[in-house]
Amino acid sequence: METKQFVIIGVVIALVIAVAAPFLASGDPDGLESAFFSIYEAKPFMGSELDEDAAGTAEEQAIATTGNDFSYEAFMPDYSIPGMDKLGEVFAVVIGTLLMLILVFAVAKVSARPDN
Repeated sequence: METKQFVIIGVVIALVIAVAAPFLASGDPDGLESAFFSIYEAKPFMGSELDEDAAGTAEEQAIATTGNDFSYEAFMPDYSIPGMDKLGEVFAVVIGTLLMLILVFAVAKVSARPDN
């Protein structure tokens, strides 16, 4: 198999996974944010019900403790495009996948040895 065919097949596989991901991913993923809210008792450790008031209080406590009030608005919050439901999630993941592929190919091109 030629290198070009191998790369094209890899890109197609990455895009198939990107399209399928929103339908296969958990609607309630666990992670750093979930652990933070569990520690501050804004949500149960094994549950998904978030107490919005307790969450706000937890964030205020963290800011008071650390002195860090940095925040930003994500371009595609929660891996989705606001207002587009599942289709927005699919587009967001496909766009992210394509951007990462472009970045990887650009870095590979720049860092390739001249004799290759």
